[in-house]
Amino acid sequence: MAPIEIVSHRLTPIPLTPLSERPFVSILTSNYNYAEFLPEAAESVLRQTYSNFEWIICDDGSTDRSLDVLRVLSGRDSRIRTFAKRNGGQASGLNTAFSNCSGELIFFLDSDDLYDRSKLEVMVCAHQSQPSSGFGLHRVQWVSNTRARNGVWPPATKMPQGWFGESMLSTGGVLPFMPPTSALSLHGSVAHRIFPLPETPELTGVADQVITRLAPLLTPVLRRPEILAEYRVHGNNAYIRTTTDADSISREIATCHNLWLAQKDFLETLGPGVVGRFRSLESNSYLIYLRYLLSRLSRSNDQRLRHERFIAQLEPGRPIMNFFWKCSIYLPVTLFGAAITLLSRPSILKQLAARLRGF
Repeated sequence: MAPIEIVSHRLTPIPLTPLSERPFVSILTSNYNYAEFLPEAAESVLRQTYSNFEWIICDDGSTDRSLDVLRVLSGRDSRIRTFAKRNGGQASGLNTAFSNCSGELIFFLDSDDLYDRSKLEVMVCAHQSQPSSGFGLHRVQWVSNTRARNGVWPPATKMPQGWFGESMLSTGGVLPFMPPTSALSLHGSVAHRIFPLPETPELTGVADQVITRLAPLLTPVLRRPEILAEYRVHGNNAYIRTTTDADSISREIATCHNLWLAQKDFLETLGPGVVGRFRSLESNSYLIYLRYLLSRLSRSNDQRLRHERFIAQLEPGRPIMNFFWKCSIYLPVTLFGAAITLLSRPSILKQLAARLRGF
């Protein structure tokens, strides 16, 4: 991999190959035991208003009827290409799909999710209108198994936009409010820098998070405010906590550290002047938040110390939530855990708040 241009050990965006007038899009899907959802995902892809695409689906060792469904889909439309391999996790499936794609722009779709019919057209236009930004985001609609609407993500906060490479070095490499797999798109120049994704046991199941941690180190982020995909909530999603307890928070902290290590390994390819400025994750506000949750839920002796550190980094302008967090140290642990679970799940109120604020 060619090194990124570094000026005085500063990260600068990589150059992007100009897109054609009607760029070819590759949609990548890693499927595992989602035969029941694949037909709806296919309908959402095949009804797109933008038609210059291929959809590459890699079955990751499914044990249900997925292969039968994929054979039917590949025979239905020549733009659908399918592959099958032994189970290795989401990242391995996406790596196989990527190695067989040829798109100028790379889009992603989880096989239990759905695209809005204008998804490709809107995001292709967004990439064309911002030719120096190689990482695209949009909002998603949370839906149930039966596609009942449950809220939006991010609920009432603007997603990142712009160049964050340098600032990420000083914040432990985390950008907040990043959407899940089906809301991400990459310019081919960026995708070729970060693929293949790591297939270690710790990271293969969070491939989308690897993308959101590495891509902003290479290119500015572009965002669209529209809701352009449905994210199905059915109990196995990485972005939704069905319960919040000490074990789930511990796993989240471990994932954050593994993602940080992946970023560190990536930065080391750019030279010691860059990786030497990559700060520890312990100073990041999200990890401070998780440490506080863990101390409370595990009844640790350092609860008050973690609470004080968390309160000290709260952003002003959110009086109700800040009041809750300041008082949260006094809640019984059972009630505290229930409140955190409620705050982390989709709701009609969050959906309404997002619409009223114009996001």
